[in-house]
Amino acid sequence: MPSTADPTIFSRDGLRRLSHAVQYRALVFVAWALGRLGLDRASAFMGWCWRVLAPLNARHARVDEHLAAAFPDWDAATRRRVIGDMWENLGRTAAETILLPELLAEADARIDWSHLPPGILEPARNGAIFVSLHTGNWEIVAWPMVATGLPLHAIYKPLRNPPVEDWLAEKRRALYRDGLLPIDRSITLKIKTLAKAGATVAILADQKDLTDFRLDFFGRPAGATTFPAILARRLGLPLFVGRSIRTDGAHFRLDGRWLDVPATDDAHADAERLTRDIHAVYEEWIREYPAQWMWAHRKWL
Repeated sequence: MPSTADPTIFSRDGLRRLSHAVQYRALVFVAWALGRLGLDRASAFMGWCWRVLAPLNARHARVDEHLAAAFPDWDAATRRRVIGDMWENLGRTAAETILLPELLAEADARIDWSHLPPGILEPARNGAIFVSLHTGNWEIVAWPMVATGLPLHAIYKPLRNPPVEDWLAEKRRALYRDGLLPIDRSITLKIKTLAKAGATVAILADQKDLTDFRLDFFGRPAGATTFPAILARRLGLPLFVGRSIRTDGAHFRLDGRWLDVPATDDAHADAERLTRDIHAVYEEWIREYPAQWMWAHRKWL
């Protein structure tokens, strides 16, 4: 008897769609379960899970290797403690991202940026480039921009799972109400148009880039993206580098500073110099709170 099953289910595309559907259902279930726990317990629970389970992942050895190279004076016990704290921070961030609207609804009690100088964001009134790194909870680092009513767009790399991508994008729209911009070939033109309209563009800029630019990071050659620096230099926009610091559970302190954007006759050299300046700030901040940065990146060459 001939089979009535749809053969396309077992094709490569069919299996991929099935995998995406399973991942999406799992995410929705996890979100429901975390929502039942509430933000504080959900953050703590996911932090504990990652602390216990993440060392079983192959990336754990990479993290240890990176820390050993960055902090050669640390012994193995110190590295184990920092790595455990790092995995917990990442687990907490995952839960807080899933529950991002709930976190932002309590932003006044959970996100402290009161120590920033009054008027520090004024240069962004006519457009700016805002860069950050994967530390603390990086999802909420742009909150001061939102709280002060500045137009804000985020550039990001979409996930490969469309249903999960749409679901998470909807969560992030509570923060980036003016729009999320996936990286594509037209991104520079889009940003130029937005910048002329006075928008601020946020970019996570601590990962290795596929370009040929190299710099020194923690004493070793590392890859870096010059994209934010190129945008600031070519569009004549100020550049702000910001960070999130986890202070206690699902509570945070935000910090940041403006960097000088060089404007010589050599735009390429200016962009490279600014990229080095950005990474100098990153290294300073990571050394201050090493357990809050995502050391699993393939940053070094």
